[in-house]
Amino acid sequence: MPVTFDTLNADAAIFSELKKNPLWWKRFKDDRSLYIEVRKDNQVNVYFEGGSIACIRYRGKKLKITTHHKYLGLLAPSKNNLYIKKSGDSFNSCLEDVIARVKSVYSQKKNKNGVVAKEDWGEKYIQGTIITNSRHCHLDSEFAYIDGKTNSRIDFIKCIDGIVTFVEIKRMNDGRMLHETDTTPEVVFQMRRYKEFVEKFSSHLLSYYQKLYDIKKSLGLPVPELRPVRINEDPELLIFDTWEKKTDDRDKHRVRLKEILDKEGIVYQVKTDF
Repeated sequence: MPVTFDTLNADAAIFSELKKNPLWWKRFKDDRSLYIEVRKDNQVNVYFEGGSIACIRYRGKKLKITTHHKYLGLLAPSKNNLYIKKSGDSFNSCLEDVIARVKSVYSQKKNKNGVVAKEDWGEKYIQGTIITNSRHCHLDSEFAYIDGKTNSRIDFIKCIDGIVTFVEIKRMNDGRMLHETDTTPEVVFQMRRYKEFVEKFSSHLLSYYQKLYDIKKSLGLPVPELRPVRINEDPELLIFDTWEKKTDDRDKHRVRLKEILDKEGIVYQVKTDF
């Protein structure tokens, strides 16, 4: 969506209704495997393992929950419409079944006895796990904007000591990170673009995230200890190295990538686990 900061409205009816804590809303909030984001257009999304499983809107003077038909155990309305909209009252009766289906259907298919092998961790799985493990500093995720002709979506926004930092998450083996002949891989251009965006809209982003922080707090959602006071204009690259088998090619890949990122002055961190 285009760069806008004025559509989020703390007085929107959806937030007043959610403050009444309907049963299904409280259930979503209490489940530690789920996380909830407030969006620019005054809707709320519920996520599991990095994927949106429910979208909450205020329509016709009522809260409406839209979810994929498979989570409701129903057939799709049509080939072009895979989602079903339900009122809050009707959602209460199927809530536990929906959450159970989400965890069985959406969870990564390569899991064995509840464990996903490290080399099989997808970016969404990594993103969702980081968020649920970082409630003390997590502020937002999937911040989307259109900059010129480029659709951008920043993975993770954290706030530590009141300082808001935008974080891009990548796997070490992501094709955008490094190719055999690359001198400037795609991720470098991506991080440059994020930096230009944050620098350009720093004051707007601070006001936006102060408002979002206040809304989340008023809804009883997890927020960082301190309200945002400053925007860090240097986005961070968080690289997950999930390679477990040691090879010469992988070692060379790590060294080359580090050399390029250091040369470009990109702030980055490499992690091998959560």
